[in-house]
Amino acid sequence: MTTWLVWASVAAMAMISAMALVALGVPYAVSGGSFVTKIHPATWFAVAAVVAAMIEGGGAGHRAAEIAVDHPGVIALGAAVVLVFVHTALVQHLPLSAIIDTFVLPILVFVAIGALDPASRRPIGTALHLFFAVNAIVGLVEYFTGWRLTPMYDVDGTIIHDWRSTAILGHPLNNAFATGCWLVMTATGGGRSMPLLLRIAAMSLASAALVAFGGRVAMILAFAIVAMAGALGASRVLAGRRFTLTDAAMAVAAVTVLAVVAIVAVDAGAADRLIQRFSDDSGSAGTRIAMFRIFADLGWEEFLFGPPPDLMIQAQRTWGITIGIESTEVAFVAFYGLIPALLLLSALGAYLFELVRATSRASLWPVAFFVVVMSASTGLSSKSTNLAFFTVMVMTMMPTVGASGRGAAPVAAAH
Repeated sequence: MTTWLVWASVAAMAMISAMALVALGVPYAVSGGSFVTKIHPATWFAVAAVVAAMIEGGGAGHRAAEIAVDHPGVIALGAAVVLVFVHTALVQHLPLSAIIDTFVLPILVFVAIGALDPASRRPIGTALHLFFAVNAIVGLVEYFTGWRLTPMYDVDGTIIHDWRSTAILGHPLNNAFATGCWLVMTATGGGRSMPLLLRIAAMSLASAALVAFGGRVAMILAFAIVAMAGALGASRVLAGRRFTLTDAAMAVAAVTVLAVVAIVAVDAGAADRLIQRFSDDSGSAGTRIAMFRIFADLGWEEFLFGPPPDLMIQAQRTWGITIGIESTEVAFVAFYGLIPALLLLSALGAYLFELVRATSRASLWPVAFFVVVMSASTGLSSKSTNLAFFTVMVMTMMPTVGASGRGAAPVAAAH
């Protein structure tokens, strides 16, 4: 039962985006509606999966004790979330659904997937590879045709028109983040079960889709991490690591083909809109500078423990911040105050470290990608399933070393 419920939760995260819910008439990401409609379906499935895992694993107390001993980072995040939850409800009076989907869902997913054996996790990882391939193809079709599978909605329910593809995940930046993760993971261990030619094809598809999704930070960072991982792998070959001539020939051919395709695509104008986005970011850079000014009129108590939400909303309007605070860390301070923000960020760091311990050191690559992209976007400061989806990807796609997941796999490109 646990396995099927985990599948249901993962499928809901992948297939039912916030924009899809709005399109279906559920006011998940727009104003109005009851509290129940503000919780993502994946969270409900994850709750059921954890309950099933506890029953099948000897009871809630037994499973909780195992998690406390084996995964203290998960407990740290859980404790921080409880404190922030109370602070938000009693002091800030902000919506609680954002905390549930953004931070509680990842913990539930970690516990539920952690209860599965490797043989049960592996098909989920394979299914995710297939999903990302289909999502990338849909994104490219949207990019070249102008058609949209999922409309993008503003908070008031109006449709936003944007050249960037929305694909299955519903929002360009969510797509860019997830596709960048897919590229990084496929290159650094997540594609280890694929034949080399198929892995190269998947990486090429992910690279092309990143252009369609228009996420500048995600695209540049993903390419940089893949290049660094490749350079480390090459250095090990130069130091005497054995390799096959077939693999070497395919790697050289892949680099050559990618370079030729990139040159032809740019020359044909396929990346013109992305290049334009680098030269004209529609005020995004100015927003990142202005976000630090919103604290100018705060007293020390408000800065440390969180200002009234109305005051912060007015400050954003005053400084022309209309698309949200594009830094998770700064937004945490703005919404919760410095002390709760530091507590939550520290616990989040412990949780990400726990993901590495639960798999292998190869997961440091996608974790680094996650941290930088979330730091340069609204990321975890607004309601999303990004952290939960990332948790699923790491725990089902990245290599796991040792029975308990505490391995010492080298941080390098895929074996």
